[in-house]
Amino acid sequence: MKIKCITNKTSNLPQEILQNYKISYKEFSVKEGIEYTVYALGMNYGYIWYCICDNNHFFYPEWNPSPLFEIVDNRLSRYWVLGLGEDNSKKVPLLSFPEWTNDEYFYGELVDGNSNDPNAIIFKKYKELMDLEFSDSSITETAQIGDEEWLICPKCLDAWQSKNNQDALVKCPKCQQVLNNPRYKHVSPGYFQML
Repeated sequence: MKIKCITNKTSNLPQEILQNYKISYKEFSVKEGIEYTVYALGMNYGYIWYCICDNNHFFYPEWNPSPLFEIVDNRLSRYWVLGLGEDNSKKVPLLSFPEWTNDEYFYGELVDGNSNDPNAIIFKKYKELMDLEFSDSSITETAQIGDEEWLICPKCLDAWQSKNNQDALVKCPKCQQVLNNPRYKHVSPGYFQML
């Protein structure tokens, strides 16, 4: 799932959020016009909240209320499962990867830990996978097809074996450049082809 920040001003939030969620700053750290990958989705104070990484959070994501964003790609990550979180002692839906949704302490331990803790390593693995799932308008270069099994990086000219057509992006294993995947076949869930 991808979202784009339309405002980062606290004053633009609905009163229901401002009354229940004590915010001491005038702006969230997200940047207007920037797209973000959603790593978890939950409910709080009657609103959907997105867990994303911005420039201030490197090894863990931070929750941001949905009124700050518009949805760019509404497909759910294939790594997500449904779990339950808490909103004022009530159980509410939580979508994220299994280690998070099945462990009520996962996020708290992730935030309180450091980048070498087990939860940070698990999050980093899923973050890398989810970052490649959806297209990114800031990525302009495309990997070249070598043949039916190989891709070529236009930056370093290294080739690697990849038949991946599920992820919108690929990463060159040599130079780590993220590129558009020329084999990507975007199919929206819920749509099927008539035989």
